[in-house]
Amino acid sequence: MKRNLLLSFVYCLSSIILPVSAFSQQTFPKIEPSDVTIVRDSFGIPHIFGKTDAQVAYGLAWANAEDAFPVIEGLIATGKSFMGRKDGIDGAKSDFFVHAIGAHELVERNFEKDLSLEFKKYMDGFVQGINAYAKTHPKEVTVKKMFPITSQDMVSCYVVIMSGLSWVQNQVGDAVGGKFDNTAIEFPKHQTPSVGSNAFALNSSKTVDGKTYICINPHMGMDGLLSFYEAHLQSEEGLNIEGCMFQGSSSLAMGVNEHLGWGMTWNTFDKVDVFKLYMNPKHKLQYEFDGNWLMLEKKPVWLKVNLSKKGQFVLPVKKMTYWSKYGATLKSGKSNNFYSIRFPANTSIKTGEQLYKMSKAKNYEEYWNAIRTHAITLFNIVYADDKDSIFYIHHGMMPDRDTTIDWSGLVPGNTSKTLWTNLIPLDSMPKTINPSCGYVFNTNNTPFHASSVECSQNGYCYTSRKLMDLRPGDNNRAQRFTELISAKDKFSLQDIHDLKFDIKLSREGTMAKSLQPLFDLDITRFPDLIEPVQILKDWNRISNINEFAPTLLGLTIKTVFDKHHFDDANFVLGFEIGEDEWANTLRSTCDTLRANFGTIKVEWGTVNRMIRGNKDLPLRGFPDMLSPSYPKRVKERFAYKVEHGDTYTMFASFGKNGVESLSSLQPMGNSLNEHSKHYNDQMELFSRQEMRPLSLKKEDVMKMAESVYHPE
Repeated sequence: MKRNLLLSFVYCLSSIILPVSAFSQQTFPKIEPSDVTIVRDSFGIPHIFGKTDAQVAYGLAWANAEDAFPVIEGLIATGKSFMGRKDGIDGAKSDFFVHAIGAHELVERNFEKDLSLEFKKYMDGFVQGINAYAKTHPKEVTVKKMFPITSQDMVSCYVVIMSGLSWVQNQVGDAVGGKFDNTAIEFPKHQTPSVGSNAFALNSSKTVDGKTYICINPHMGMDGLLSFYEAHLQSEEGLNIEGCMFQGSSSLAMGVNEHLGWGMTWNTFDKVDVFKLYMNPKHKLQYEFDGNWLMLEKKPVWLKVNLSKKGQFVLPVKKMTYWSKYGATLKSGKSNNFYSIRFPANTSIKTGEQLYKMSKAKNYEEYWNAIRTHAITLFNIVYADDKDSIFYIHHGMMPDRDTTIDWSGLVPGNTSKTLWTNLIPLDSMPKTINPSCGYVFNTNNTPFHASSVECSQNGYCYTSRKLMDLRPGDNNRAQRFTELISAKDKFSLQDIHDLKFDIKLSREGTMAKSLQPLFDLDITRFPDLIEPVQILKDWNRISNINEFAPTLLGLTIKTVFDKHHFDDANFVLGFEIGEDEWANTLRSTCDTLRANFGTIKVEWGTVNRMIRGNKDLPLRGFPDMLSPSYPKRVKERFAYKVEHGDTYTMFASFGKNGVESLSSLQPMGNSLNEHSKHYNDQMELFSRQEMRPLSLKKEDVMKMAESVYHPE
């Protein structure tokens, strides 16, 4: 229930200041806009066609810029190191962060040798599209000197975003701020945004029609950089996929092509280590390593800080970071202590290429070859294809650590025993492949429960389960999925639809046990709470818009979570609240409702709202349900606006001839441009859980075209 700090961080990420000429340049053919066709359907989804993948990438960049240029410009500032110039002091802080983690040096060092020619061509097409849009829409550009951008700029963005999703910014801030100077410091490594995701797949043994099904259902932000953009990409070079991506990305993050599909969910394992260096008291900047004294490498940077609203006065500010054998190193601002931060996200530049390869894979083997690129820092993967294969894997870049060492807090930075250099191979990560029970799933729950109890946990070869599973257990979504999938031998498409949009709080599991004391309040001790307790007891635990209990429960939980600084982790790990505190909090909730509505019987849809532009609709769902709603209080009236939840849903079925049915749904609209009619045109559909039918065939797309144009 906590505010998602990651969103605010990502908006102001930036990269170090290096001239474009610092990178070697490779020239690719200029793309003619007339060779790129964008077909917008009735909901504004861009279907992009071209002979080459690069032409399609050009069209993707252009279409996304039409729908969300201000957000994309913020991402571009990340790759161009213009956040200080764009946002002043706050932006300069993130410029410092990206300089500290060495993002640009990594790209400069590896761009030519690590990325394939095929992907460089694709990325160049994407960059040409962004530059063309900025050039032809100069009034939308707020920081003129940022353009043109290069492929290296966009690759740097992937490095920084993966680092941000690993929460490295927290460790950098704590190191500089002196938090680690307390030798007894303990810091949580399970940090995740207060959102989640779902994905599940069923093979032919579990479906009524004998088809293979997949549901893709990420839960992120409704707006901003971490909201999802939907697109269909089709070239004559084998690219044909529909799915979603974060705003400004060059490749789709998840979706369905002609032969296979996959979804991703957030996973929680130990991605970052902080090392305390042992400094030489007699020689400045020397640190001990394996009995020898080594020198820290200085890494100065001049941050450009805009001190005026119009950017007319930019002040250069010099800052210093360092590099040790462990990597990025910071000096505490309150002592002479130095701390190194080591994490996989700044060891590879292939994130975008891995996603590109996944999009083009045509079968199980090609897909596995793609994910073995091993350049996406986190995210589980759930997969299905037209050969009836399904699998789940706890995907991610996990360090191969010495498991005899305590990695839970500060780690000694003076020995090669703590200097991990390799990652756990994907084949050794928890995974469940083609289980006999016929299904796999993940709802941000433990990776060791991805199917039935009998079918889960195969392929696990790493000894430290603790480091691999920082939030062990099942949340309400996992509990409900298990209950529903076990209730039927075989599922139809409608059954799968109903499962995904389920809005019931289970009576079993960790979350239910944590809440049970509230439902069991002793009314002989608290006679003034007879009415609200009875409403909770009588509730069927389904969070429909006309129910009173979700309002009582939701406001009470929010108060408890805010008071104790709970977050999404507590839906898995649980929590304990005493009877008196539950009673006092419920009483406060009742007082609030009476003050605002004159009664405690307030329908959930009255306070839980979908709001965008001129539309304001009641919303079903609840935190940690299969169809969730994570709301935030609005200022205008007593209501809560959904900020996170079902940000994208896709269903697909596969038969022997490939994908046979495809549909998707967004909660608001595909455009972040408030002047577009597609800014909020899916809200009514979402309120009815009504999917939009899709097709990967160009002839079908043309039949439902609202507009057809070239990006000129």
